[in-house]
Amino acid sequence: MNRRSKGFTLVELLVVIAIIGILVGLLLPAVQAAREAARRMECSNNLKQLGIALHNYHDTFQVFPPGRMSCDGWTGGPCTGKTWMDKPGTSGLVMLLPFMELNTLYDQFGGFQAGGLEPSGGPADWRTPQVDAAMKQRPPVFVCPSEIAAPIYNGTATGNYVFVHGRRGPGSGTDQVSLKHGNTGVFNYLSTYSMSDITDGTAQTLAFGEVLAADKPESVNRWTLAGRHLDSLRSTENPINTPPGTGPITLTIYGSTLNGAMGSRHPGGSMFTFCDGHVAFISETVNMTVYRAISTREGGEVVRLP
Repeated sequence: MNRRSKGFTLVELLVVIAIIGILVGLLLPAVQAAREAARRMECSNNLKQLGIALHNYHDTFQVFPPGRMSCDGWTGGPCTGKTWMDKPGTSGLVMLLPFMELNTLYDQFGGFQAGGLEPSGGPADWRTPQVDAAMKQRPPVFVCPSEIAAPIYNGTATGNYVFVHGRRGPGSGTDQVSLKHGNTGVFNYLSTYSMSDITDGTAQTLAFGEVLAADKPESVNRWTLAGRHLDSLRSTENPINTPPGTGPITLTIYGSTLNGAMGSRHPGGSMFTFCDGHVAFISETVNMTVYRAISTREGGEVVRLP
């Protein structure tokens, strides 16, 4: 009596493999989407923490911190008579460290004190070996989990979150007044603004945004530093997610082509914190008139995000 083999035939095996392949093909995008949703939620939480720290700073000192703690060669406005401030500029993000339970790291910076705009040592150079060591630290709150940038660029830690400098960007070239102290946003060089200065409304004015490719010369973002079109001061002049080194409006400076744009690796747009502390995802296709309007503190625009 013939007994039928209990094994698979080659055809049956191929059918099973094909079915498994189809199932994997269907499930993998869903798994990737779930992972990105989790990363985006964590990113949102980071920006929410920054917003809370910003408000706690304001509650303590009645102003927001400046975007940059130095003048970088500018001798007008708040920098009059302070030519000694022409040195590497600490980002105002450093001022928020004590309000995120990062006091130990903040104490390593030493030179600048929260609520003050000048190093406690006056003309003494603030960038000591201790400060250099602090600038290599990369607290998770400054890093979007979707980012893939190297943690260090030229000896300084990278990050993904930036102050919104205003609507003026590379199109203004290297103009001192309109870009350093006089940009349209809440965060400028060595200048502070309070909630009452944001006449457009805190819920309609951007505070923080994201950047990608933080380890590339065209889009470098070191969270401890701030400058025109790079590091932790960015503008809304170019669209969200404009690729680094490209764009409708660029400027070649510091040996790189910069666009000053904000963006992220979240599909379709980027996360932002507004001055009232709420966090929102803004599409990369947002109307540019609206996008630029929400980066001004007193532009008088009446806008509504879709």
